[in-house]
Order: sequence, then C-alpha cells, then structure tokens
Amino acid sequence: MQLITVLAVLAGITWLGILLVAALRNRGTEEVPPNLQPGFDDAYLETKRLEKGQKAAIAFSAFLTIALPLYFLTEPTRQEGFAEQFAHESVERGEEIVTEFGCFSCHGPLGAGGSATYVEPRTGVQVQWAAPRLDDIFYRYSEDEVIYWITYGRANTPMPAWGLAGGGAMNEHQIQDIVNYLKTIQRTQAEVANEMPARIQAELDRLANAEATVASAIISQRQVVAEIDQAPEDVAFIDPIVARVEELMAAAGAGLDTDGDGVADAVETELSQISLQVYEYFQAFAYTDLDPESPDQATLDANLAALRDASRRDPILEPYLDAIQAIVDGEGLTAESAPRINAQFAQAASATIPSGVNVISLDSTNAESVSGTSDFTTASQFLGALESVAINKRVLVENEGRIRPKEEAGLANLQQAARERRWEVDYEGIARAMGGTVEEAQRAVGLFNANCARCHTAGFSAGIAYTQEVGSGGFGPALWEGRPVVQFGEAPTDPTETDLLVDFILNGSEADKAYGLNGMGSGRMPGFGQILSQQDIELLARFLRGGDLNGKGGR
Repeated sequence: MQLITVLAVLAGITWLGILLVAALRNRGTEEVPPNLQPGFDDAYLETKRLEKGQKAAIAFSAFLTIALPLYFLTEPTRQEGFAEQFAHESVERGEEIVTEFGCFSCHGPLGAGGSATYVEPRTGVQVQWAAPRLDDIFYRYSEDEVIYWITYGRANTPMPAWGLAGGGAMNEHQIQDIVNYLKTIQRTQAEVANEMPARIQAELDRLANAEATVASAIISQRQVVAEIDQAPEDVAFIDPIVARVEELMAAAGAGLDTDGDGVADAVETELSQISLQVYEYFQAFAYTDLDPESPDQATLDANLAALRDASRRDPILEPYLDAIQAIVDGEGLTAESAPRINAQFAQAASATIPSGVNVISLDSTNAESVSGTSDFTTASQFLGALESVAINKRVLVENEGRIRPKEEAGLANLQQAARERRWEVDYEGIARAMGGTVEEAQRAVGLFNANCARCHTAGFSAGIAYTQEVGSGGFGPALWEGRPVVQFGEAPTDPTETDLLVDFILNGSEADKAYGLNGMGSGRMPGFGQILSQQDIELLARFLRGGDLNGKGGR
C-alpha cells in the first residue's frame, strides 16, 4: 500500500513538472490568446496529438498493471494487521473498563475469586458473598453466555447488571472489550482441572468446620446487637471529641510551629493526647503483659478476669477467652506459652477499636512523625477517622427502632440455623442411596459443593451459616424428590446408550434447545466437561439420581 502511494505521488509530481515546463516555454512576447487562435488541423490531431494521448494511456495502463497486483498482494497482510491491532486495543480497553468499574474488587486479583459485601435476604445479615473466579470462566460458559451474565447480572446476588439492556452503564462494545480481556487472563485447562482435588478437600473441610464457623457468625451478630446497646454512650463520648479536634484543625497553623509542618506545636501535643484518650476508651479492657521469662498466675488471673468482664459487654471477645484457656489447659503457664497468651490478650484488647482509630504521636520537631506522611496529613486522617466513627454511632442511635429489630431477627435466624444444622450431611446415608462407598459419597459431596451448590443450594454463597439443605435450589432448580430421574431418566443399562444426565453435566444447556426428557434450555447451565473427568461426572450423576443428597433419608 505504501509503494502504491509513493508511485502515485511521483506520477503527480511528474505531471505538474510537465505542465510547468510547457507554461515556461510558451512565455515570451504577447501573443494572441489561445481561445482566439486557430485550432489544430486534422492532420496534427490525428498524428502527433493522438500519439501523445496513446502513449499516456499506455503508460497509465502499465502503471495499473503493476500497481493493482501489488496492492492485492499486500491487502491480506494489511487486513490481518488491522485485525490484530483492533483486538489488541480491545483488550486494552477491556482492562481499563475492568479497572474503572472495580470488577476485581469482588472477583479477586486478576479474577482469582473473592467476595462482595451483601445483605443475605433470608436473615437480613450482612455477609461476605463468595464471588466466583473469572480466570476459568470460558471452560464453563460460552462467550455469548458470559456476555449475558455481564449484561444482565445475577438477581439476588451482589452481581449487578452492567449492560444497557439490563439497566447498566455499558454498551455492547464495552462489554465485548471486557470479554476479550477476560480471555487473556484464563489459566490453562490443565491448571483448572488439576486444582479440583484441592477444591473438593476445601469443601469437605468447610463442612467439617461448619459448627465452629456458625458459632463465629453468631458471635459476630451478637456483637452487632451489643454495639447498638453501646451506641448512646459512644455518641456522648465521641461527639465532643470530634468537635474539639475540628476546632484544633481549623486553627492548626496558629501559634509556634517549630518544624514548619502547618500544625502548631500545641495542637500536635493535644491531638496526640486526644488520640490516646480515644484509643483507651474503645479498647475492650486493660491488661498487663505476662513476664515471658517467669509468668505468674496472679497476673494471668487478673487479665482473665478483666477479659471475662469485658466479654459480657462485647461478645466478640469470647473466642479469645476460649483460646487462652485452651493454651493454659494444654501447656500450662510456662515461658513457652506466655508469649502466645500475651498475643491473645493484645488482640482481644484491640478487637473493639473502630477501624482507623490509632494512637498518633506527633513530634513538634519532626514534620513527618509518621515516615513519608506530613503531620498535617496524619492529623487530617485522624480527624476523618473520628468523624466516620461518630457518624456510624449516631446512625445507630437515631435509627435504633429500625435497625435493632432487623439485627435481632438476623441473630435469631443464625441461632435457629445452628440448631437445625441444615448444612449437615451423613456420608454413610448418601453412600447407601447412591450405591457406593463412603469415600465415593464424600467425593460426590465435595464435587457438588465445589461446582454445583452455588446455583442449586440456597444460601450457599453467603456462607455455611446461611446454607439451606443440599440441593434446595437457588438460581438453579431444586434437585429434591427425584427430580434428576424425572428429568433425565434412570441410568441406561446398555453402555452404548447415551446417559442424558451425564451428557447434560458434560455440555450444559443451550438457550431454547431441548435437553433431557422434557427440558427446555436457558443457556445458563454451564458445561463441566472441560474441567471434570468423565469419572467424576458419572459420580455426580449417581449422587443426584440417588435421591438422598444429605444422607438423612430426606428429599
């Protein structure tokens, strides 16, 4: 293409040169204007003039004969280069959009999986909802399906609709850019498949530790209620403090400023004292470190008494009591156990301190008492933290009538979940139902929770404490009461026949295409054939057809 352009430019310059030379030759004494001169006779027109035109036509034809093939030879390369450039720019735009809209703040760094703050609808409790990985999504969904999820989001989860068609802010081109970028961060198929054993074990461990997890959730919710009780006292303390710090910062530069940091020496001193006062107020309790060389029982007893008393006000401290008691019961009070006991007391004492509240020690002779941060910035950040605490506490006080019933109802729901233990499974019962071993039952449950429960078990992504019975249905249908058999039939006895349930798990559903015996696909069921072995998929099919997903003779 560049060669053709150069040749065209040269031809144009040559033609202009010819015209210029002809014009110069014709200059001289004044002559009769060309339009008044007699025309050329036929002999001239049909010889020299005609020959000149023919020569020019031959030259132009020769130029086209050479230029056009050269153009067509370079055209495929030019188109490929443009397509490559467009794809590269699309990926760059997609990465910018993902960064701008904070997609990885929920889905984890580079889409490795994360969590999002969400109010669980059944209990009204704020939870950390598990957000799926994006670096393996194309092994489960097609490009069109990924576009659908981004465009329309996922109702009843923290995932919003991003596309204009779903009520979001992105047009089709932006969503395509995101999809093109996501393709560049996909892990290899081998990496995704090889991590399955670890994912299965993680889900089995999750079930094994469920009781402790739920107990922790209940303590956290009790703390939420306790902070509502404490809010009036906290407001009475913090509001005057905030007012005083605002006064100090408004006149921060007035007075002697030894280090020239914009904060007067007297202001630095008072702010440091106030920060210590605030820290000690919110600190759960005061304690004395055990001597690591010769810890004494009296100090331990005094610390435990202080912690026990504080835990009546702040339930969040109860696990620290248990942890310290476990150390003492297991090892006794020794030089080896003392540092760990001290660490537990330190963590417990600071567990109730609001985020951002710290002791600041401003040095009037050092403009950066905190390395790399000016004292004025440090003081401003301290004020910002205090104002945030004050706002949160006032919200609790002013809206107690609306907030307390919801939080107490959430606590009651968690306590009910602890009693009902809906997450619990009996592997022996599952093994009997599916006609296999306990080991197969455990692997089947692990496979289901790692790949299927997110859609087919209500509340699963909110955490163990919010999980309903296995296969209770969420985004996908419930799998109780023999539904898999009704939809896909019994497993075929002839090995040459297609097992419809295995085929469905392998390939997923296609929009508006039939599946199973009487199903109509939505295109939202992913296929797992690229990340699960045939053996594991057949094991899942046996588990589902067994009809007893929790092993307790239920649905």
